[in-house]
Amino acid sequence: MDREKDPIYELDGKISFEKAIPFGLQHVLAMFVANIAPILIVAGAVKLSTEETGALVQAAMIIAGIGSLFQLYPLGPLGSGLPIIMGISFTFVSTFCVIGAKYGYGAVLGAALVGGLLEWGLSTGADSFLLLFRPVSSRPSGFPS
Repeated sequence: MDREKDPIYELDGKISFEKAIPFGLQHVLAMFVANIAPILIVAGAVKLSTEETGALVQAAMIIAGIGSLFQLYPLGPLGSGLPIIMGISFTFVSTFCVIGAKYGYGAVLGAALVGGLLEWGLSTGADSFLLLFRPVSSRPSGFPS
């Protein structure tokens, strides 16, 4: 099939079932690795049991699925209406490994809770921070606006 006529390369192209299945499986497998790897790394550093690690993996996959559904089907201000797959971030893995190895898994959960509340608090007052920063692009004087 010619590349210019392949619906994969069109904005609203409808792909065939034979192509949709492998693309979907590739996407799901990539999502699984990205969601499970941070949990396994932190659980190994904290020395959680196999049962606790399994429960964490299951909980993370359920929450990732719920978050993805909110993105696809918005509910009020929650969600974008776009096919976005939500998942776990690697951002805090090193911090959680250090905290967890020294203080245990409860401290990891407490740090995540405090960090989440701090982030929420900063986001609600984000408009007031704009006064502290200059615009990235500004017009030199003498230019019409």
